[in-house]
Amino acid sequence: MFIDISKLENRNCLNNFFYDLLKSVNNKIILNHFQKLTNDEIFTKSDKDDYVTLYDKKAEEYLIRKINQKFSYVKVIGEESSFVKNINLLEIDDNQYFTIDPIDGTKNYINKNKNFCTMISLIQKKKPIACFIYYPLFNKYISSFKNFGTKIYDFKKNIKSVLILNKKFTNLGTGGTKGMPEPKRNKVLKNFNSNFKRCFIGSAGVETLMLASNEVDFIFHGRVTPWDHSPMDLIIRESGGKVLMFNNKVSFNIFSKGPILATKTISDWELIYSKLNVF
Repeated sequence: MFIDISKLENRNCLNNFFYDLLKSVNNKIILNHFQKLTNDEIFTKSDKDDYVTLYDKKAEEYLIRKINQKFSYVKVIGEESSFVKNINLLEIDDNQYFTIDPIDGTKNYINKNKNFCTMISLIQKKKPIACFIYYPLFNKYISSFKNFGTKIYDFKKNIKSVLILNKKFTNLGTGGTKGMPEPKRNKVLKNFNSNFKRCFIGSAGVETLMLASNEVDFIFHGRVTPWDHSPMDLIIRESGGKVLMFNNKVSFNIFSKGPILATKTISDWELIYSKLNVF
């Protein structure tokens, strides 16, 4: 049994379900503790700069429970549970899976910065076919389906629109080189800063919103995860952009290893690749 996104009724069902779910988990858990975190509610994972909070965990538990109730036949891969259980992603087959990032931009959340979001993707044959992102402090929601485009809902302005990338290039990029081995990391970062204007956001989901809304020209990330980059990959491609793995110029799947580069056009991709490449 699987979810057939070629059917409009199924896409509408998914879209409505995940909008309600993502809004609910933010209102009930995530926003209730925003700007109120105590030190004993903040932890680190394998990296001293890789943070997780008690409410990342509680939000993920809530999301998994609700998704299992609605779609009991689809397995769920959560960022926090995958880390704790040391799940081997290479064991994932061609069936459908949901990926969850309960708080993308946890460090921003901890620092009382609005640049965080909640992201869910539907994976099939190891590639994203649907994704949903809720930005609680922007009051925006994005949904994207393979071959059916990307839509953004701006609830502050009461506007729903299709996201389409333009071809204007302003030399502005976002992202970082974390996860790359030295000395390549330092060389790529040096090339980034010397050839382009750079803004650092600290949330793949917020950066995806910025690129899909034509606020930046590209996103470069030194490392890749299924829960961070499945939404980025699908949303940018369905908005007309180009997303390829930086080392070998192949498309993203959940086994991919970074770096990754997302741009508006293939010509932008090649230009940025030529400026950043040190391989």
